[in-house]
Amino acid sequence: MRVLLIGVDGLTLRIVKPLMAQGLLPHLRQIYEGGAHALLRAPLPPAAITRWWAIMTGLPPRQQDQIAQSDYGERRLLKTTGLLQRLSRPSLNLAQEDQALWSLLSAWGRRVLVANVPATYPPRPLNGIMLSGPPAPPFYAGLAYPPDFAARVLKAIPTYQLTPSWRGLRAWFREPLKEIQRLLEMRSALLDLLLGEDWDCCLFVLHEIDLLQHLYWDRVLDLRSDVVACYRLLDELLGRALAALRPPDLLILLSPYSFQGARRTFHLNEFLMRYNKGCAGQETAFRLSSSQPACWRGKARMGPSQLLPWLPGERRWRTWRLEVPLERQAGRSLADGPFAMLPTSAPLGGYAAIALAGHLTEGQIEEFIADLQAQVDPMTAYPAIGDLYREDICMERWGPGEEPVPPGARARSLVLLAHDGVVLSPRLTRQRQLWSGGEPALGMHHPDGLLCLYGAEGQRTLLRSASAYDIVPTVLAALKVPLPEWLAGRPLIGPGTPLASPSSI
Repeated sequence: MRVLLIGVDGLTLRIVKPLMAQGLLPHLRQIYEGGAHALLRAPLPPAAITRWWAIMTGLPPRQQDQIAQSDYGERRLLKTTGLLQRLSRPSLNLAQEDQALWSLLSAWGRRVLVANVPATYPPRPLNGIMLSGPPAPPFYAGLAYPPDFAARVLKAIPTYQLTPSWRGLRAWFREPLKEIQRLLEMRSALLDLLLGEDWDCCLFVLHEIDLLQHLYWDRVLDLRSDVVACYRLLDELLGRALAALRPPDLLILLSPYSFQGARRTFHLNEFLMRYNKGCAGQETAFRLSSSQPACWRGKARMGPSQLLPWLPGERRWRTWRLEVPLERQAGRSLADGPFAMLPTSAPLGGYAAIALAGHLTEGQIEEFIADLQAQVDPMTAYPAIGDLYREDICMERWGPGEEPVPPGARARSLVLLAHDGVVLSPRLTRQRQLWSGGEPALGMHHPDGLLCLYGAEGQRTLLRSASAYDIVPTVLAALKVPLPEWLAGRPLIGPGTPLASPSSI
């Protein structure tokens, strides 16, 4: 048996189901209806790297006593609250982790191919091939192990790019859709090259659908022919994958999150300014100091901006000049106020993070949470916050070569998930308003993902539940590799699999 895992960032059933019903995505429909499928639950926040971490290790990041690249905001939080003496770069890299799926398989003699998986730069030696995924430098030999595989890629696909290159940026900003289509065609050619190798497990990730839906959500909702062409390119890639499968092989198709649209904006930093101003009876509890970017200050004093050409949906991208380096912004935000929005927030990721100062009591935190949850859009009556989670970080060390965190040191934060149709924006507005809207719909992440299991002589079923932490045990079980005791999930194949009744398009 072999296992082929294909990950597609942002694959959304509400978009692809109508296309499958029309017969436009026959291979995706074959996978969805011909095997097992389930809603895929993954850890918060719904950021790509955070979720790929869980999928490829089977572990929450903090269970290994270190913080992943995507948790930079938590490192800044500890720095800001005085628990770290210096702001150091994240030490953890998914490609270097001995507990990652490819390391476990390599240790048991299985040959593994890894391509475009996030946070795998620089690549590490393994029994097989690794081609790093984003974030990584432009394509060159150092992106691959063994290094000569990069030359083989360029020989087969002379124009191959990991992401749009600087040379291609002009075309990217003129019409990103054409560049997305070109990247999907390159990924198909790369998959053909990989499937021609000898392998026991192939892990292949696509990020282009995520780009498509962020930039073109209005067109996606309308199922315009130009965006449908991108989904059909994805379907052709899946057809190549199906053609390469043998009868006992297992195909895992998954998406760590889906997408939703948003037309209303809640300006979270405006709310924090007002709340901090009256907090604890002080006239000004949260002072916007010079250590913060100019666009956060009361008069929104911004540097010169560069307006890029029009993008579809009548939106412009702006590049603001920040007056202060990021390292210097971490100094006083919590010292000046008890609540601060962290840079780890991702508005189009559908979430935000708020740091809680150490002097706050539980009563003050609960009062703040109640006030935040009471914020309702005056036009739609929808609340700003869909879900809210508390996070208490207690770390003993950062990683090799870094100073230890003081014993018992804790940092507290909130993770906010936006309500459907709402963007949690960090921008301050000139009109000092909490709500705005009227713009074309933006595509943003939704926490629910998708999982499909096809082949391996399995039956057409619907799994009752699936977690991102179940993927590693499932792959190991399929390849008859012993499961380590530390894994948080359980296999989704074999006896004991939670099943429900099947469904169809």
